[in-house]
Amino acid sequence: MSNVVKIYFSPSGTTKKVIDQMAGNFEGNQENYDLLNFNSQKEFSSDDIAIVGMPVFAGRIPKSARDRLEKLKGNDTPAIAVVNYGNAHVTDSLLELVDVLKENSFNVIAAASTISHHSIFSGVAVGRPDSSDIEKINEFAEKCQEKIESNESLNSEIPGNRPYVDYKQLPFVVSCDETLCAFCYDCVSICPEHAIPDDDPVDTDLDLCSRCTACISICPEDARMFTGDAFEGKKPEFEKANSERKEPEFYL
Repeated sequence: MSNVVKIYFSPSGTTKKVIDQMAGNFEGNQENYDLLNFNSQKEFSSDDIAIVGMPVFAGRIPKSARDRLEKLKGNDTPAIAVVNYGNAHVTDSLLELVDVLKENSFNVIAAASTISHHSIFSGVAVGRPDSSDIEKINEFAEKCQEKIESNESLNSEIPGNRPYVDYKQLPFVVSCDETLCAFCYDCVSICPEHAIPDDDPVDTDLDLCSRCTACISICPEDARMFTGDAFEGKKPEFEKANSERKEPEFYL
């Protein structure tokens, strides 16, 4: 029986939710590689099945996630590439993920772009993935099983461009309300960029911060948040521009 290898970078937990849902359709032992904290070399066999999920950051997969993913090598390992986004734009992210996996000797058999509640702008894609999304994800997973059994690779053309769009740093401020902070240091331990000092969890080095939302999502006191004129000014504009429902896309 194959091992189902779940590889994901999921700062707000939404990408993990999609990958867990997809993996639940496969039989076999399940292994988790959470790239928020897993940053080591690892090699997988041709008997494994890898389901790889990445969020979309301004049209790309996150740089730190890509750096960590590149340390994971396949041996003609069947892989399903998934990017998860907040109903805005996929741009080059799915193509980039497929490229990285192929370069690392994974046999990409299928790919998908799925939608979840936006991690920064709370008014976008509320309640996603919903029952309709989950039904489609399950149907896709069944088709992926059939492709693995027939030893087929990805046939569909993946949208996107090479070279990929440049990485973009959002100008938003991540701040911490010191009156709420319990100094549990969960944010320090989870930050993939080491942007929160070990001795001062109230501070954030915005030059290092990727605005991934991991520290905001993990905070038990809701003390961390986006603030500032740039964020407050962008929020209504972004939520209006991305209010129309987008649907997941699947490539076999």
